[in-house]
Amino acid sequence: MLQEAMEGIGNRSVTVEPSYFERLLLLTSQKACADFFLGDTLPKDSYCNSTWDNIYCWPPTPAGYDIYLPCPEHLFFDGTKLLAYRVCNEGGEWELGNWTNYTACIDYPISPVPDVPLLFAVRDIYFVGSSISLVLLAATFFIFCYFRRLQCDRIKIHKHLVLSLILRFIVLIVLLQPYLGLSGYDNSYLNSPFICRSMLVLSQYFGMTNVFWMLIEGLFLYMRCVVAVFHYISSLTVFYIIGWVVPVCFVAAWTIVMALYDDHPCWLDYSELPYAWIVSGPIVLALLVNLYVLLHILAVLVTKLNADQRVPNYSEHLKALKALFVLLPLLGLTNVLFFVNPKDGGIGEIIFQVFNAVIQASQGIFVSMIYCFTNAEVQTVIRDKLAVIQMKQSVYNNGGNSAKKTDNCTVCTHGGTRV
Repeated sequence: MLQEAMEGIGNRSVTVEPSYFERLLLLTSQKACADFFLGDTLPKDSYCNSTWDNIYCWPPTPAGYDIYLPCPEHLFFDGTKLLAYRVCNEGGEWELGNWTNYTACIDYPISPVPDVPLLFAVRDIYFVGSSISLVLLAATFFIFCYFRRLQCDRIKIHKHLVLSLILRFIVLIVLLQPYLGLSGYDNSYLNSPFICRSMLVLSQYFGMTNVFWMLIEGLFLYMRCVVAVFHYISSLTVFYIIGWVVPVCFVAAWTIVMALYDDHPCWLDYSELPYAWIVSGPIVLALLVNLYVLLHILAVLVTKLNADQRVPNYSEHLKALKALFVLLPLLGLTNVLFFVNPKDGGIGEIIFQVFNAVIQASQGIFVSMIYCFTNAEVQTVIRDKLAVIQMKQSVYNNGGNSAKKTDNCTVCTHGGTRV
């Protein structure tokens, strides 16, 4: 009966007929799953045994084949897609024990992709890039806080940008947890609508604070390089409000609207709804302002270079252009290049998915490298600190050696006799 119900869907890949799958859904324990297939006589060592993974009863599968089943609807996945699968190796054993790969079923935080291999590639880019970014950003934040010589308004703004990125990457890595298959899906936040929605709200908030602090970086640069009005701002309070408080207003409004009009347990369809523009609109506006800032600064620099030189020096123009290109990721302008998903199911969508994964996951790397690790001022402070540490260590070692030498050369006299 099992062999009749199985049907091939590709090279060494099988699934079961819909009617047979409906029967499998009624099996909700390992015993029930095993008993169901007692009547099937299958060649020994040529099939993997039936198994219950707390979600599905997986039927015996030919050795060397992958078996695919629909995504589980009760976990808020799209049950029309054959993306859940297990691998039966050539020895007739399930690979990775009782672990089932449901990662391709998950819609969030990576938007739908044309095929499963691409989804896994995008997942890995997000996870690896976010992890590296988080480590570098944490080191950057420590350096900015530890060294007193770096305490100025510019570094303070950098610190808030770095902090917002740290919080965003922490949330992103947590959101990737079901994708990585590190724990069972019954323990995933996706099973709790409240936690799932809360994680999405935090993701929206910290994503928005990232862009707004990049906007502040652009405004600060604009004031310093173009209009020189920064001295009129007596404190950074207005920047703190823009960076942390204003996003709360937009995200709170979006959350209320979603709670009223979207019944999906995890709001996984949020990007397809018009309410997304409550958050996306201000983000687009902030990026456009930064684009204007960048172009205006470029125009001012070119004008000043032409005014200072009778003969145009194109190498100086090239240096200025390179410096502004470095500012693109720091001001978030790389997000403008592929802001809209073409959803053509082809090369356009592949480029969109991979490009956005690389840009978003590596944003922390760019910020930490340019604002901290390759910054001459930061390098000087660190070198000076290391020099002080080496000097103290040298003094300590020399002091210990002197004391030891003195002990060795000490003479005592008693009754005119050296001891």
